[in-house]
Amino acid sequence: MCMSIKAKDYVKGIWGIALSLLLGVNLLCVSVSNAAIPKDKAEEIAKYVAAMIVAGRGVVARHQGLINDPSKGDKGFTPEYVEAKMKESFKKITGKDVNELDPLVKTVVDQVLHAAKMSVQMNQGRINQKGKGFKMYIPAVFGRETGQILKGMSKIMIKQTTFKYRNNYNQPDEFEKKVLSKFESSDWPKGKGYGEMVGNFYRYLQPIYIKKACLKCHGGPKGASDIAGRKKEGYKEGDLRGAISVMFPVK
Repeated sequence: MCMSIKAKDYVKGIWGIALSLLLGVNLLCVSVSNAAIPKDKAEEIAKYVAAMIVAGRGVVARHQGLINDPSKGDKGFTPEYVEAKMKESFKKITGKDVNELDPLVKTVVDQVLHAAKMSVQMNQGRINQKGKGFKMYIPAVFGRETGQILKGMSKIMIKQTTFKYRNNYNQPDEFEKKVLSKFESSDWPKGKGYGEMVGNFYRYLQPIYIKKACLKCHGGPKGASDIAGRKKEGYKEGDLRGAISVMFPVK
């Protein structure tokens, strides 16, 4: 059995159902550490964790047509398929292959990938439901679930945040408001993240922007209902949507 003591404790929670299901596909054969991250690796780890979440959100966004296709049952949108696509996207975003990362950094990034695969596995039933259109498995849901699973496995906390939040879960705290305001500034380099030590924690935000695939739910006309019945914000391609917020203890 490849589970650590901490992972065994984690099975007791609601996400334990997902972990139990995934034992058969060997998604837990990774060392899960709750130790604080070394200060000299904090920025690099936060940057790559955020990049992997951005990569995963993009994969889900680009496959919305497939996920929501009522004419198909098995979509082939499996954890293994998503992992491969996330790694491809991660390399495009960062210029780095996951296997080229520093060993400690790779261990943390691999944990993010495992959490992402768990989310995809948990949602196979609705993703593959034939005869149903909108499956409610969107980038925001993927990101939230991946963050919740990762938090149960480690001390790394991930949040998707924005001034124009649709759920209270995404409401920015004071630090996030400060950084989001920086990102909105015309003199802030587009795409550049921001991080700093806050007490014993390293906090980092990576801006995310509206892509073409996002416009179906977040574009125009402003105020119209999207496929989920939410009000569209009226964004245009390239607009700042918000940020991926990463936080973890540092030693």
